[in-house]
Amino acid sequence: MLVESGLERAVAEVRRRRPGESLVVEEYLEGPLRTLETLGDEGGLRVLGGFETTLGALPYFVEERLDWAPSDGSQQHVLGALRALGVGFGACHTEYVVTAGGPRIVEVNYRVIGDHCDFLLGDVLGVPVFEWILGVHLGARVPAVPEVSRFGAAVSVVADRAGVVKSAPGHESVVLEDVRLWHRPLRAVGDVVTLTRTNRDYLGVVRAVGPSRERVDAVVEEFRAARPWVVE
Repeated sequence: MLVESGLERAVAEVRRRRPGESLVVEEYLEGPLRTLETLGDEGGLRVLGGFETTLGALPYFVEERLDWAPSDGSQQHVLGALRALGVGFGACHTEYVVTAGGPRIVEVNYRVIGDHCDFLLGDVLGVPVFEWILGVHLGARVPAVPEVSRFGAAVSVVADRAGVVKSAPGHESVVLEDVRLWHRPLRAVGDVVTLTRTNRDYLGVVRAVGPSRERVDAVVEEFRAARPWVVE
């Protein structure tokens, strides 16, 4: 008698709920999830930097925060893969996992990174990233990418329960000693929250830039404690 595997059970359940629809099964890659942000002109690719992604509890893979992580030994492999794919001109956002067997590319997106990390990229580098991208399309060369000593993070406030938003912080941009912090709400008081275990569960986004991860984390935690989201 054959024993049904976990994958087979999951496939059967999805087909029961969504009959007739196509189902894509992706391989699970174990290891840190990172990004590589590049901008190319007629002279080739320029590395702007990258982030390390913190995911929520499996098996949902909700991106909870991205931390500035500009360089590691895996970048050259990823750059080689991008050149093999023909990636060159314009902004490109690549996600990859550093597995025990080496870097494995998850996806290549011919666009700048999203979820407020596009702004964070410019905040950390101290350059007008969007002007650079537009400039390339107008025939300009990518300027020299500066060396930076700042740290930045984008932290998503993720709903942990279904309910109604009872109170929430608004748009803010503050400087707390040596850290600059921005908060953007994605929901409003009175909104009904239904848990989907995806990024549609985001309530707001906090991004911050400062001299170190320790300082950024401390300020983000202080901000969130003083201005909580309440869902009941």
